[in-house]
Amino acid sequence: MRVYVAVFLTSTLCLAGVCAGQDANPVPGPAQASTVIRAEKKLVLVDAVVTDKHGNYIHDLTAEDFRLWEDKKEQKIETFSFEADPKSPLVNQKHYLVLFFDNSDTALTDQMQARKAALRFIDANAGPNRMMAVVNFGGSLQVTQNFTADTDRLKQVVSGVRFATSPTELAALAGSGPLGRAAFDFGARDVLLALRSLAKGLATVPGRKTLIFLSPGFPLPLTDSILHSELTAVFDACNKANVAIYPIDVKGLSMSAVSPIEKSPQRWNAPVFIQAAVYRRTPVVYEPAAYEPQRGGSAGGGAATGGGGHAGGPTSGGAGSHSIPSGGAGSHGAPSGGSPSGGTAGTGARAGSGYNYGTGYNYVQPRSIWPHMNSVTDRQDLLRLLAEGTGGFVILNTNDLVGGLNKIGNEQNEYYILGYSPSEDPEEGSCHTLKVKVDRGGTEVRARTGYCTEKPLDLLAGSPAEKTLEARVFNSAPGNVKASMEAPFFYTGPNTARVSVAMEISPDSLKFQKQKGKMHSEVSVLGVAYGPDGSIAAKFSDTIKLDLDGKKEVKDFAEHPMHYEKQFDIASGNYLFKVAFTCAGESFGKLQMPLIVEPYDSKKFGVSALALSDRFDRLTDIQAGLDAELLEDVKPLVSQGVQLTPSGSNVFKKGAATGMYLEIYEPLLADQSQAAPPKIGLQVRVLDPKTGQAKVDTGFMNVANYSKLGSPVVPIGLKLPIDNLTPGSYRVEAKAIDAAGNASIARTADFVLE
Repeated sequence: MRVYVAVFLTSTLCLAGVCAGQDANPVPGPAQASTVIRAEKKLVLVDAVVTDKHGNYIHDLTAEDFRLWEDKKEQKIETFSFEADPKSPLVNQKHYLVLFFDNSDTALTDQMQARKAALRFIDANAGPNRMMAVVNFGGSLQVTQNFTADTDRLKQVVSGVRFATSPTELAALAGSGPLGRAAFDFGARDVLLALRSLAKGLATVPGRKTLIFLSPGFPLPLTDSILHSELTAVFDACNKANVAIYPIDVKGLSMSAVSPIEKSPQRWNAPVFIQAAVYRRTPVVYEPAAYEPQRGGSAGGGAATGGGGHAGGPTSGGAGSHSIPSGGAGSHGAPSGGSPSGGTAGTGARAGSGYNYGTGYNYVQPRSIWPHMNSVTDRQDLLRLLAEGTGGFVILNTNDLVGGLNKIGNEQNEYYILGYSPSEDPEEGSCHTLKVKVDRGGTEVRARTGYCTEKPLDLLAGSPAEKTLEARVFNSAPGNVKASMEAPFFYTGPNTARVSVAMEISPDSLKFQKQKGKMHSEVSVLGVAYGPDGSIAAKFSDTIKLDLDGKKEVKDFAEHPMHYEKQFDIASGNYLFKVAFTCAGESFGKLQMPLIVEPYDSKKFGVSALALSDRFDRLTDIQAGLDAELLEDVKPLVSQGVQLTPSGSNVFKKGAATGMYLEIYEPLLADQSQAAPPKIGLQVRVLDPKTGQAKVDTGFMNVANYSKLGSPVVPIGLKLPIDNLTPGSYRVEAKAIDAAGNASIARTADFVLE
């Protein structure tokens, strides 16, 4: 099934992923600029596969045989086609298929059997109109072969690749096609995020894509909200990219087992973890343990927590039961409120990526795109969910893997395409359920169960609001609204980083007016990164909608700064980053800062910038907010089950829990065959910025317990050791040393303690 919301149609249509029958190249390159034509209506396209009760495909259906519902409202089918029809313009379209080997928890014998079956499948199915790619996951996503019709090349890669190979060794095989970028997505640290990253990489490939997922699966406990959010994001990414997942349980009928990996003890100092405090109107501050020498890998005083997080949670809306007195977030919304594009702001509301508070859909709604299942606790339940939620089918409990693969291969053109215009205009960032039926007895229909729209990065493009903000950016007049900004960066690939912009905006200038029974206000934001020659290297624009219940809530809201976040990608380089925002009438603010993203070679040891924060949440407490972030392609700052919200200010209250987040990039971790992660050293010092004198020095700590074999990324969240400091200005320095002791990199951030 394919879903496409056509806000704009281009002359090539390939930008929207609906360029069926227009495949000029085996592997599409970057979309070319083209004339934009405004469409009069939005169109949603849905792929549906129809079989009889014996599994035979039905070819003689017409549009009148189908019925389709969005959010339980029946829709009129306006366009209809069947790819297997000889008269269809899609009949000669190339098909794209990915063999995804999940080696992360697969016994070696099962891996070998899966690859033997894949070799026979390639012989039978590869050809000029059947492009195949090969992907491995063993803790990080590795594209070992981009799309090709070369049977010999595919077989060589499937049979010859080592089971533990670094992404850098495979870069040449990955190539520069649509999956080349996915090979270095540092966010893909578990198999669900890897699937999501891969689906995003397939978005530019035309037509319906088939992803064969060879895996033993893993349980998805009902209590694991993190995995649930990631699975929701997988469904959404596959939906947008028109990817159907076909899982195969590689265990078959065998009872293979994987031996546990034992970790050898380390003798460096253990780091102090941040404990996630649940903030209320009267804050509860948890006292983290002091730095103590102990064996590496131990809890180090943290109760299975670390890192940082977003303040607030999904359990309540309105006034925000988890508000932070120092200007943090209110509640992320309630079942009747907040969402990526809407909801009710809490006291001390946060806004931005995934948290724009306006009139919007239910926060729980993203989960509605899941297929209905009674249980998701068994390994095979996850495989069933992936298939049913994306329109594929699953192969279970058989040793005939070749037969299962061929059954999947035979389905690549056996689908109908139904198009309709929603009876109600879908809001940006909203999620919607889908249901397809056929009015013929004895038939079964497979289609995706829902879709979500997305908010564009440059929301205000071409609008009068953007032109006003551009004038503010270029004008020398200073702003009249107080605000502060921080912009740490985190590498996502070679010489590429994602900048995490955080702002604290004074609420004094916000003007609320009654609108549809709510007190409504809006803030428009424009951010531009300029290169040394004045050229635009990156840009985003956004609107934050605030809807509060009444005057009391407006008064409560005005007691704390409004927190705003946005993320954008940029290449390594030196930039001047400027932000302008308007609140009401002539009220506007301007901020600027140098943005220096140092070059990064993924073959070498690396370290991100530092993000400081006084807002943390256990991921189990913020599942709705995490859903929203992942659906908007936001990469949250997470370490050991706790999410850190980057602060838009470098001023912190003495006595408040304050932490830091950074990422270490160690290519040696890509080798999954090691008995234990290699030692990585981290030293944290707090310095006097004028004299350079160290006020606090932790010594080198072993942070290997933050790492995961197979992934080169080590996400670290630590409590800043500032409890004994007097108020004043300081600089925190984090110095990381690689496992071999040959490379050391220091990052710094200035802060003020009040």
